[in-house]
Amino acid sequence: MKNMNIKYRLLIPILFFAFSNGLQAQSSQELNNILNELKVELVQPGTVSTNDFEFGTSISPDENELFFVKGISGFRRTVLVYCHWKDGYWSEPKIAPFSGKHRDMNPYHSKDGKRLYYTSDRPTPNPLLKKSNLWYVDKTVNGWSEPKLVEGMINDEFEIVYPTVHSDGTIHFVSWSRPGTKKGDIFVSKLENGTYTAPERIDELNTVNNDADPEMSQDGKFMFITSMRDGGFGHYDLYVFKKQKDGKWGKGINLGTKVNSINMDSDPILSPDGQTLYFSSNRLDQLETNSERFTDYQMLVKSFGKIHNGLMNIYKVDISHLLVYLNNF
Repeated sequence: MKNMNIKYRLLIPILFFAFSNGLQAQSSQELNNILNELKVELVQPGTVSTNDFEFGTSISPDENELFFVKGISGFRRTVLVYCHWKDGYWSEPKIAPFSGKHRDMNPYHSKDGKRLYYTSDRPTPNPLLKKSNLWYVDKTVNGWSEPKLVEGMINDEFEIVYPTVHSDGTIHFVSWSRPGTKKGDIFVSKLENGTYTAPERIDELNTVNNDADPEMSQDGKFMFITSMRDGGFGHYDLYVFKKQKDGKWGKGINLGTKVNSINMDSDPILSPDGQTLYFSSNRLDQLETNSERFTDYQMLVKSFGKIHNGLMNIYKVDISHLLVYLNNF
């Protein structure tokens, strides 16, 4: 009997390990099924997404205004443009009244819709601010205010790229030049007593490769980023992280082949209700995989002039089922 008890005590951990592995395998399969069912849509072809270079969206909390960036390949000239939602469609884009001259990028609506943040290389009165800095405009009864620099230690001699602003004012962004960065790294700056603290690197989100474009859900549970970390599909891929009980971010989950391509997939931004993920991609789709030989020059020009011609476009995907799974896992 004594030997039998010992045998059972040895068996229990083995059974528990096997059971746990079975649950993990089942959960992994469920996640794969959800990722494989994601349906990516091009955002309003011909108006928002065209055969030009578009990226970096932001939708106002009332969902009536869409900002994005129109530029040239290589990001050497970028302009903020916007549309309004009317009769079920986005209107023809217009240039933002405060943009058009400098290299303006990364628009982001505040959660109350009263302010729009963005980055710009426009000149400042501070000679130490030599790179891309964080600016904002306030919404007034007469439109947008004049641009103002965000106050505090967040703007310094190093660049700020792709800032996103949480409801408590916390700003996440990416930088390639700050001390301690390996390549592109994600940083956070907190709003304390009306001013921003010195940026801090978020270790668990960063790798030895490029990590960029952080976007946190309104409940603070999830972080979406783009990354060139090992295990991806060839370029920047989109990932989601879930916050753990210790307050740190868990292991990143690649959003799979329906969302990610062998090309650049970046700029994740959540819709106001948090159920749709907007992102940018320079995927080629049929143009890349079409193996037919071109024999007519005009057909060649027409084909290369289509939307999927290797320039960035704006996409969206419903992630509601994925969020339900992650909340329960």
